[in-house]
Amino acid sequence: MTKSYVFDVKMTCGGCSGAVSRALGKMEGLQSYEVDLEKQSVVVIPATATYDEVYEKIKKTGKEIRSGEEKESEAAPEHAAPAEVVA
Repeated sequence: MTKSYVFDVKMTCGGCSGAVSRALGKMEGLQSYEVDLEKQSVVVIPATATYDEVYEKIKKTGKEIRSGEEKESEAAPEHAAPAEVVA
């Protein structure tokens, strides 16, 4: 199972999304994250960070978090394995 945190964040410009990206980029305990200005969404794949830690980090940027949730999904094994190299 892969855990992700999905937030609906009010971002009106590239500066807004950049602020959120910079904050998450400095945060430890994240496997990856994606900030999408057009969709007004932030998706975080945590390594060790909790939902509350990520929520607080985004909140400190001053951006309004309209909603957020923790999701669990199964990763397809065929996508998780590295590609085989045939010589």
